[in-house]
Amino acid sequence: MRVLVDASFLLLCAERGRDFISLAEESLGEKLECYVLDDVLRELKGLMARGGKRGALAGVALKIAEKMNKMKSLLPGTLGVDQKLIEEAKKQRMILASIDMDLISKAREMGVPILTVRRDQSIFITRIPE
Repeated sequence: MRVLVDASFLLLCAERGRDFISLAEESLGEKLECYVLDDVLRELKGLMARGGKRGALAGVALKIAEKMNKMKSLLPGTLGVDQKLIEEAKKQRMILASIDMDLISKAREMGVPILTVRRDQSIFITRIPE
């Protein structure tokens, strides 16, 4: 199963010190092939450059992202990162991993399946019928 990971998901992994991808694999009983957009990497690098606690978490999130497949979006640069994530996940038939409620809501409206982490740190996946 292919998963496109956003910055909020990576930051949560860094903040909680937990590998939510492995937890999702255990929950699903299958290996996940994780991808990260270049735009998400740029977003994390920008946060890291600002410093502070969030910057430090972004540094850890970047280390996590290094182990994932990199993906370059060919969508126009005028689109925001969230829109690119939704469009690429839909086009590539991927699950979108995020904890950003605005992004999740928009993705669901567009028929994109979601992998998210609940408050109790359990994994939740919404599948869209094909």
